[in-house]
Amino acid sequence: MRITIATLVLASTTYAIDDPIYIAKKTRSPLAHYGNENFSANLAAGVLLDYTRFGQDETNIAQVGKQEDQWDLRALRAALYGQFTLFDQKIDYFVACGFSDYLTRGSKKLCSLFDATIAFSLPNDYGKITIGKQKEPWSYEMVGDSASLMQHERYLNPLFQSRSVGIRYNTTYMKKKGTFSIGVYNDWVENNFKFTDSNHQVTSRITYVPYLSEDKMDYVHLGLSGRYNTGNDGKLRYKGKPESNVADNFVDTGDIEADHALEFALEGLVSYHGLSLLGEYIQSDVDAKAAGNPHFYGWYVIGGWMLTGEGRPYDPNVGYARRVIPQGKYGALELIARYGKVDLDDGSVHGGTMTKWMAGANWWIDAYWKASVSYGTARLNRFGTLGKSDIMLFRVQWFR
Repeated sequence: MRITIATLVLASTTYAIDDPIYIAKKTRSPLAHYGNENFSANLAAGVLLDYTRFGQDETNIAQVGKQEDQWDLRALRAALYGQFTLFDQKIDYFVACGFSDYLTRGSKKLCSLFDATIAFSLPNDYGKITIGKQKEPWSYEMVGDSASLMQHERYLNPLFQSRSVGIRYNTTYMKKKGTFSIGVYNDWVENNFKFTDSNHQVTSRITYVPYLSEDKMDYVHLGLSGRYNTGNDGKLRYKGKPESNVADNFVDTGDIEADHALEFALEGLVSYHGLSLLGEYIQSDVDAKAAGNPHFYGWYVIGGWMLTGEGRPYDPNVGYARRVIPQGKYGALELIARYGKVDLDDGSVHGGTMTKWMAGANWWIDAYWKASVSYGTARLNRFGTLGKSDIMLFRVQWFR
């Protein structure tokens, strides 16, 4: 059986273009396992606890309101995954639920369903089909498991959607030098709109690795994604937070009367002897004549240095770097720094422009525990004013 519990720990953890079965086989054992030749079941779980401190100037308080220092049960998740046989075909299944919203955020639902998929492989290694609630193959920050990332929170969240219901095809090519994935999505089963009025997405991602060392620790990764996106009931909205789960939305376009948006994304990752450099760019061109057909975009660059020499092994099956596995008894220490920008101001839409720098450290204690800290400053240009907010995040996570 196969899955990485790392995929469970962040609010946007993913199995999007991933094969959860493959991952677990390569990493950790589950909490519990049952299986025979026709059926198997595995239980996985993860928890992530944060404490966030804010320091705002008066302008930023006027822009977004007072942000309160607070603890946050960022994620409490459980997953059941395995395989069953149907008409001699091996079918993988994966179901993941989150409980933190019910415990700490007043949700009336005990369990929030994050993932619910079945997947089967095509003959002759022609790829895999995955059906159900899942992530789209869109944005490096989002497609992979969040515990593998250098950054503690995703920055380009205004420009992607966490999960949707659909069908996805993914495969590799050129002897696993690259990956290709394409999917069609519509989450009408989880909202109050009819299928025709609900948002539709057609999303595709292609990656290529021009260089990959034999041990898969040094590499150059390139990726390109495209997306056609319609809104619910003819409306699109872009909004996001400054790398904080407990902050209010700093940038927000509000509802835009729009036919659709055409979006594309670029990604690049270089890793060499414990040094990593990752960059992304996403843009969205919105077909909204009344709003002046606005153009939105976001980007970031982040670098990391493993002081203890480890790195993130590259997985050519999914076009993504896996998480750090400490080699010494005192764990692995990583220093990180990032700078990025999100611009939701164009045409007659004034969603705000946010820039942010962040620096921090990750301590990968062992195969299951990680502690981290980060500090950064977000500058928000909105409503004709420029405000500043300092954000410090402390995090502890466990996953298995």
